[in-house]
Amino acid sequence: MNKRITLLLAGILVFISSYAQAADDLVRSAGLSSPSAKSQPSLLPHLSEEQAARLSEQLSGVLTLEDCIRIALENSPSAVSAQLGIQEAHIQLNLARGEFLPTASAGASQNYTVSNPAGGSTSDHGNSNVYAQAQLAISGITDKVRAVKIQQLAVEQAQQTLDGQINSITRNVKRAYYALLSAVKTVDIRLKSRDLYQQQYDRASEFYSEGLRPKVDVTTAEVNLNNEKLRLIRAQNAVKTASANLASVMGVTTPNPLQVADVDLMEAVDIPFDQAVQTAYKNRPDVLSAQTNAKIGQIRVNQAKAGYLPTLSFSAGFTKYDNNFALDNEETKLMVSLDVPIFSAFKTYNGVKQARVNLAKINNNNRSLFNDVFLEVQNAYIAMQEAEQSVPIAELNVEKAKENLDLAQGRYNEGIGDVIELKDAEVAYTDAELSLLTARYDYASAVADLKQAMGTN
Repeated sequence: MNKRITLLLAGILVFISSYAQAADDLVRSAGLSSPSAKSQPSLLPHLSEEQAARLSEQLSGVLTLEDCIRIALENSPSAVSAQLGIQEAHIQLNLARGEFLPTASAGASQNYTVSNPAGGSTSDHGNSNVYAQAQLAISGITDKVRAVKIQQLAVEQAQQTLDGQINSITRNVKRAYYALLSAVKTVDIRLKSRDLYQQQYDRASEFYSEGLRPKVDVTTAEVNLNNEKLRLIRAQNAVKTASANLASVMGVTTPNPLQVADVDLMEAVDIPFDQAVQTAYKNRPDVLSAQTNAKIGQIRVNQAKAGYLPTLSFSAGFTKYDNNFALDNEETKLMVSLDVPIFSAFKTYNGVKQARVNLAKINNNNRSLFNDVFLEVQNAYIAMQEAEQSVPIAELNVEKAKENLDLAQGRYNEGIGDVIELKDAEVAYTDAELSLLTARYDYASAVADLKQAMGTN
């Protein structure tokens, strides 16, 4: 008896496996196989103690731009949320595919009854029952196929959402990284400027003690030196702020300022504007997601139109049962039905109209998105060109300002120039260096914006 039950259950499992393979072949033949997920960095929503210690050690060292991007992708809540969205979309796809699969169950029961009627004799009896069954019911096969296709496209959209988050995070990390580097170099410029004012103050004091300069030169030099010290303090605090911003973009917290490695800010970008726009249309995740959404809208239109067509349904069932655990009795059911719609109170008609309106709205939003993408690429391209053209001019200004400063220092040391002329030359030189620094980092940030706008970050 137990052997017969085992064989029966094994047969049911073989039937389920065979049908599952057939259903999978049906889905694949309809072009509904799961989209291949792109290889993405591991995104960890939680860090173990070992991982946290390793991250803390890494943050205490010198970070490269690639290190910062990798850490951001592993820790950014938006990236983690997007990957969880992919997992959820895959679950929904599996649920939609599950509509093509049968169900199976098995059970057994035993009851025992004792009767003691008044004036009669006591009797007892028991009853046993066991069953094993497999069932399959599919109603509206074409609707099930469309549902699988929609969920497949939803998986693609979830992947595109993650790609968009990665693209955006990469751009934001680059901008924050460049801002921190700029703040660090601003401190270097301010330190050099403070040293110049210190030298000016020392010379003015020396000349005053020798009777070569008036007291006002010493006072003026001291005021200039103190003002530069204040600007240096603000620049040093700006480094801390920029470091905190970079850590926030990376999705981490650290009490100490981050140390970052220098990078080449003048990366050459040789791409015509028209090509940049076309690259954005082909690569940007939000554009690809919008196109996928249009495909889903078209499927829903076809799904609504199917309400005018007959509905094919199929069901099958197989049951083995008995009351003595022998499972000698069996029952097989097969049914195919065709339901022809005649009148649905205009539900199908209005459903088709609604699906078409939704598709028109999707297409209209997509046209608006294309316009926004064009404008975003254009603005980034113009900003990049402006910064690129500004750098040579800023470099020339630094060269000329340095020459003017050397002349002013020489004139002051010879007693020809005055302290105001020297101070103006020092300010002009510092401003020229800061302008060059700004132009270079504006260019690097504009390149990052352009790459993000093109979807190539």
